[in-house]
Order: sequence, then structure tokens, then C-alpha cells
Amino acid sequence: MTDDCMICERLALWRAGNNPYFIAEFEHSILVVGDHQYHRGYCVLLYKDHIRDLHNLPPEAQIGVFRDLMTATNAVVKTFQPDKMNHASFGNVVPHIHWHIIPRYLADPHFLDEPFAHGAEFAQYTTSPETARRLAAEVRAHL
Repeated sequence: MTDDCMICERLALWRAGNNPYFIAEFEHSILVVGDHQYHRGYCVLLYKDHIRDLHNLPPEAQIGVFRDLMTATNAVVKTFQPDKMNHASFGNVVPHIHWHIIPRYLADPHFLDEPFAHGAEFAQYTTSPETARRLAAEVRAHL
């Protein structure tokens, strides 16, 4: 864990039992409700250890993270019934392995845009702790 890593801070909250966005723990990662719900059902998979890039993981952990990602994605799909799923893992802003799991809906007028194209609007869709707990329970029911 590093002191200046937002994901490490969220993992510390989870380990202390104080992360209302927590959905589930997997072998290599945890699944959390996204900070915003601009894309209904948006979640993030956080790698448990502070590692910057996927290629820095041993092959077994790379496979394990992908298994975690697919388990999480399937639960999100079952919960929200999106028309399409987007996944993103950059690590440019927060250099800690994590995956954005982004459900997409045909009814969204921005369906064909990349999922972060309207990032300036995300703050209008901030997920409250109460909403996060409700969404977490809905997703958890499909694991």
C-alpha cells in the first residue's frame, strides 16, 4: 500500500470494514460500486495489492485477475441487463491495477461515444453511500 494511492485508500477502508461501495471479494481483487452512476451499474474491480501494470503480475495472477473480471462482469450483466459492456484499464491517473466495468444501453443518446467522453458530467451522478449499499446488494445477489 502507498499513502498517496486512492485505490490503496479504498482497499484500506474495505479491510477495516468501512467501504460502503464494497460488493464482493475475489481471489485477487475486490469489486466496488462506481463513484458515479452516469452509466447505470458502473463498477470498478480493484487489485488487492499495489501493482502498477498487468504485465508486472506473474502469469497465474494475470489469469486470476481476468477470472475475477469475468465473474464481476457477469454479475453486473445479470443485475442491470445492459445492451453492451465496456471494460477499461488504464492506470494513467491512478497507477494501481483496476478495471472499469461499464454497462452501456441503447437508450443512452451517447451509446456510441467512448464511456469517458462525458466525464465532466459524472459529478452530477455521484453515488451516495446509501445508493452504493443498495446497488452492491443487487449485484452481490447475482454472484
